[in-house]
Amino acid sequence: MRVQALIAGLEELVNELNVEGWQEFRTSDNTRIDFAITQGARRLLSVEFERSRKWLFARVLYNAVKAQRAEFPAILFVYPFYDLPRAGRSWVPSYVEDELGLRLALCHPRDCLDATRTLICEQLQLPIPGNVVETDCIISTTVPSSLKVGAKAWKAMKAPSTGRRKKRAQSKKGASKKESARKPG
Repeated sequence: MRVQALIAGLEELVNELNVEGWQEFRTSDNTRIDFAITQGARRLLSVEFERSRKWLFARVLYNAVKAQRAEFPAILFVYPFYDLPRAGRSWVPSYVEDELGLRLALCHPRDCLDATRTLICEQLQLPIPGNVVETDCIISTTVPSSLKVGAKAWKAMKAPSTGRRKKRAQSKKGASKKESARKPG
C-alpha cells in the first residue's frame, strides 16, 4: 500500500470538496490519527491506514476509540488485503457502531477515494455522485460480496509465487540426491 500516494489523492479530494485535510492529526490527548478531515471546527472523518492482518479488530477498536474521543462521527480503515478475517465472528464492529456511535467503514486502497467521498458527502448531507453508488466495503456481520470476489483474485495472484517456491525447494532436494548418488560409498 502506497500511503503517500493515497494521502496525495485525499488532499486533492478535500480541496475539491472545500474541506480541510490534516495528515498525522493530533488529538487533545496527543494521540495520532493518520488523516483527519474537518470543516472548520466540525470533525467529519478519521482515516486510518492498516497495513497488517495481525490484531486487525484490536486495531479497529483502538482507532475507533481515538476517533470517538476526538469527536469524529465516522472512521474509515484503508486495508490492503482482500480478505476480512473473522468479520462475522467479531463483536468489535457492532460495538463501534452501537456503543461508540461511529460510522465504521473498511475499504481497499483502490476504493479509498470513492469511500472517502461517500462518507464526507454523508456527513455534509450532500448528494453522492452518480458513479459512486455506496460504500460497499462497510464492516458488518457478513463479508461483503466485493471482498469475496477480491479474495478469489487475491488467491489467483498468489498461486504462481507459491508454485515457484515449491519448484525451488524440489530442485534443491533433487540436487542433494544427485550428489549422494554420484558418491559411491
